[in-house]
Amino acid sequence: MKKTDLIQILNLLNVPKLGPQRVRNIMAHFENGDAVFNATKKDLCQQSGIDIAIAGSIKNYNDFDFGEKEVKKSENLNVSIVSIWDDEYPIMLKKIYDPPVILFTKGQSLNKEEDAVAIVGTRKFTPYGKSMTISIVKDLNSSEITVVSGLARGIDTIAHKETVKNKMRTIAVLGSGIDVVYPAENWKLFNEICEKGTVISEFRFGTKPDGGNFPQRNRIISGLSHATVVIEAGHRSGAILTAFNAVDQNRDVFAVPGRVTDPQSKGTIRLIRNGAFPVERGKQVIDHIQPKLFKPRRPVQETINLKLTDDERSLLVVLNHQPQHIDEIVSVSGVNLTKTLTLLLGMELKGAVIQLSGKQFVRA
Repeated sequence: MKKTDLIQILNLLNVPKLGPQRVRNIMAHFENGDAVFNATKKDLCQQSGIDIAIAGSIKNYNDFDFGEKEVKKSENLNVSIVSIWDDEYPIMLKKIYDPPVILFTKGQSLNKEEDAVAIVGTRKFTPYGKSMTISIVKDLNSSEITVVSGLARGIDTIAHKETVKNKMRTIAVLGSGIDVVYPAENWKLFNEICEKGTVISEFRFGTKPDGGNFPQRNRIISGLSHATVVIEAGHRSGAILTAFNAVDQNRDVFAVPGRVTDPQSKGTIRLIRNGAFPVERGKQVIDHIQPKLFKPRRPVQETINLKLTDDERSLLVVLNHQPQHIDEIVSVSGVNLTKTLTLLLGMELKGAVIQLSGKQFVRA
């Protein structure tokens, strides 16, 4: 889209009570934004959703510097502005009920055909939730599936960090302006994501992370993705809202089963009870969405038991997906502490186990 056209689109989005949906509708009948602002009230009222009051708002609009200022800010901050009429606008997002008219993006360019899976969950995760996130992300990364999340504390941050660590692509969707990173401690992660992935927002520069922005943000997370995976979530978690958005968008929803006594599992258990697919591995997600991918993937290879020694295999049997302290592992296995730590280190390097804080270990 030409710069002058983009400026006028931004101005239209700034017209009081007009809104993105009406902007999309009205632009289907006018050549560009200039034509909209120059149209008569009679012509405007002939368009869907435009009454005499909204037509008056369009005709009375005079803050034409707004769009130009937004474009200048984007140039100064190395931010791209992508409109729904641009070729690089993601097809998956364009298909949802209420796609954003514009996206502010930083980092790598968006892809029109992006094979992506959303991973979301609670801010107050358990060690089990962390290990499952790492495991599922690893499978998605191995198949070069883009990981989408919301840069929030907790499961979102783990999903982004693991993907960055694996040098693969992730998309972070903000509930604030693209120049307002929330939470603030994720500034470093924000910049790391931009190296191979993309950070996006539909909110204008300077928008604070107000609570009402996040449900709006969540529809983009699910809208970019073939499927949404909920790792852990309480009854009122925003991750549940993202899953509901995915259902409305006719996308698949997966949930990781958890212990019924854990508050963080209440939401995922409810999702499974209402039809979400229970999931243990990222491979299950990939296999399920395979027919929908723009670029079909080869099956994820199972490599966890390859090149393990007999002692390592014996110790692996003792471990499971619930965190176990080193003392418990030593007690159950009957192997002394020094040898157990040596074996666990080797298994961690081979990707068979994951070490958590407090000298706890889980199977990968």
